[in-house]
Amino acid sequence: MKQSLHRIAISLVLGILLGSVAFAGGKSKHVTFNEDVKVGDTIVKKGTYTVTFDEKTNELTIRDYKKIVAKTTARIGERQSANWRPVNYVTAKDKESNLMLSGIPMGGNMIIVGGETAAGTTSASPATPQQ
Repeated sequence: MKQSLHRIAISLVLGILLGSVAFAGGKSKHVTFNEDVKVGDTIVKKGTYTVTFDEKTNELTIRDYKKIVAKTTARIGERQSANWRPVNYVTAKDKESNLMLSGIPMGGNMIIVGGETAAGTTSASPATPQQ
């Protein structure tokens, strides 16, 4: 009985949280950064964050719980290939060799994060199964 109530409570909380994301007007997902990445002018420390893309404002927001860690411009892009492999995020190095976030797959598209990148220096973090 106690376990059933616990499951119901968790389901309600998740429903409320996911419902509020749906009304926020954007796509959202949890992303685990395996290393520190630069987003705009902000260094985001490695860890798990909620990443939201608002299609109306073309803005990507990275949150650690409720606190906004980084915010930058972004746009919807196409995946490069039919043989695309699942990744959590894509990075590139800038002119100063900083690891910069350059893309996040969301909802069947690649969200392209604005910023300068050096050619030929992109890398991807393989997706890990959600449990």
